[in-house]
Amino acid sequence: MLSRIPLRPRTVVALGLAAVVAIIVAFGKLLGGPADPIGFGAQPQSAPSQVDPTHGDDGVVEHDPSPSPVVPTNDAQAMSVANKFAQQWIKHDRSATAWLDALRPHSTDTLVGELEGVDPDGVPADRVTGEARMEAFAATYVEVVIPIDAGLLRLRMVTERGRWLVDGIDWERV
Repeated sequence: MLSRIPLRPRTVVALGLAAVVAIIVAFGKLLGGPADPIGFGAQPQSAPSQVDPTHGDDGVVEHDPSPSPVVPTNDAQAMSVANKFAQQWIKHDRSATAWLDALRPHSTDTLVGELEGVDPDGVPADRVTGEARMEAFAATYVEVVIPIDAGLLRLRMVTERGRWLVDGIDWERV
């Protein structure tokens, strides 16, 4: 009867391989070991560990939402130097040499070196528009933020030889 069914050699080989795989799987199931040999899904043999609710807390650490800032001892001097620097920085209607000379008494040597060759016409502001505020980071490092007509002028201030000096300039549009 099978001789009447036209079978191609590829079909016979495929059916033969499928039969061999089915027989191997059937013998494996009948003669094989436990259904979960690796232990996946197995229940633990010991009871779950108990945590003492009175012994510490390893949960999320809550930080104080309003840490007390470091207040420099001479913050009035820092504000004064920052305001004087800002007033000279926005006066860009003079030569580069005169502009830098006016900033020099309020700046660190590092900042003066960075400002050499800067064209004061590139200063983005013409006037101070509000009161300065200080953000203290350490007793010898603060940032003074001064509102200007172009946004906010940020002056990084450090102490050198007992006095506050501007060490960095940044501004942001608001």
